[in-house]
Parts: sequence; C-alpha cells; structure tokens
Amino acid sequence: MTPAELRAQLEEDLAWRLDELRHLRNALLGARGPSDWPVSAMRTILVMQYAHLEGFAQNAFSLYVKAINDRQLKAKDLHPNLFACALTREFDGIRLGSGAETETDAEDGFLLRRAKRQVAFVDRMRSLAETILSIDADLAVSMEMNFGSDVLRRTLFRLGMPDTAVSRSHFTSLEFVRKARNDIAHGSRKERIEPGLFDAHRKKCEQFMNDLSRLISTAVDGEWYMVSAVV
Repeated sequence: MTPAELRAQLEEDLAWRLDELRHLRNALLGARGPSDWPVSAMRTILVMQYAHLEGFAQNAFSLYVKAINDRQLKAKDLHPNLFACALTREFDGIRLGSGAETETDAEDGFLLRRAKRQVAFVDRMRSLAETILSIDADLAVSMEMNFGSDVLRRTLFRLGMPDTAVSRSHFTSLEFVRKARNDIAHGSRKERIEPGLFDAHRKKCEQFMNDLSRLISTAVDGEWYMVSAVV
C-alpha cells in the first residue's frame, strides 16, 4: 500500500461517516434551536457518534498496521513498541499458558511450567531477529467495545506513536462520548444533556477523526514504524 493509497482509503472512510452523522443531525434536530433539541435525538446522535469514532479509529489504525506489514520489515528494523506488539501472542502465552494442559504439563507443576514458557519465549525471540514480522491488526488495535482515552493511549503506545500527537481536548471529548454512550446503554443516563456541552464535544470528536487521519498519514510518510525513527 502506497502512502497515496492509504490517504485515499482514510479519506473515503472518513467522508461517509461524517456524512452519515450530518444527515442524522439534520433529520433529528432539523432547524430547531439548541434549547429545543429533543433529549432522545441527542442521545441517538451520541450513540451513533461513538459507533463511528470506534469504527473509524479501528479502521485507521488497522490501515497503518497493514502499511507496516506491506513493508515486510525484519524484527531488528521495527520500532521496539511494534516489535512487542507483534509478540502479543507470545506474551499471552507466558502470562496465561498455552491453553489445554497435557499429562506432562500436569506432572511438571506450576513453577516448572512457567520456567519452560519463559525459555520458549527467549527461543522465539532469538529466532525472530532476522525474520520478517507480521503484526496482527486485530490484536494490535483492539477497541474492546470501549473506545476512550485509555484505549486510545494504549493503541498509540503499541504502534509507537506519542500520545502528545493527539490534542488533550480530544481525549476529554472521547471520554465524554464514551461515558455517555455507556450510560445510555445501561439505562443510567435519562436526563437532558446540556446542548452546549453536547455540541462542543460532538465537534471535537469529528475534528479528532480528521486529525487521526492526518496523524496516520504523517506516521507512514515519516516512517515512524522504523527502529531509527525520531518522533
């Protein structure tokens, strides 16, 4: 995937999402003034906005991972955060074990099994030094159906991007929409949302999507995924 192809896919995905949100606002709010916005309309828009925030972020970061995988880089050339990201399954193996327990596993005991997993991990690390790595996008950019500031910071870190590349105000707005969506889903938010607060966070979240698109493009253009990258 070329940088131009990446930008085109990001722009296409962003355009239809923003267009759908705009049509929804027009249909539910129409020409009413903020003081007349129905509670149900604002709740519906917030739930839809969360869906598009999570969907766009997952797609954008997945496209970034695909762009990295297309480079077919060796482990030694990858940014250390991305190298660690590519080893997610191995880390889980150390932490959780391999799954089904064999008769030998049962005889070994907990401490010996843990020691064996650690040695297996070291062997895997050595074998990967000169190997072309592929990052599993589903593991690397999992939104866990709860996309907010914490998940965003973790994803940025995993992919070797500084969280300072995202405006502080975006983190606040993402949390507002995430919490509002969760409260609506759980039936704990029934009161009217202050229209000014609703509109301010709505605009910030749409700006976040635009800024994320530019950030992904900048990271690919600047090869932030390389071990030698200075971000």
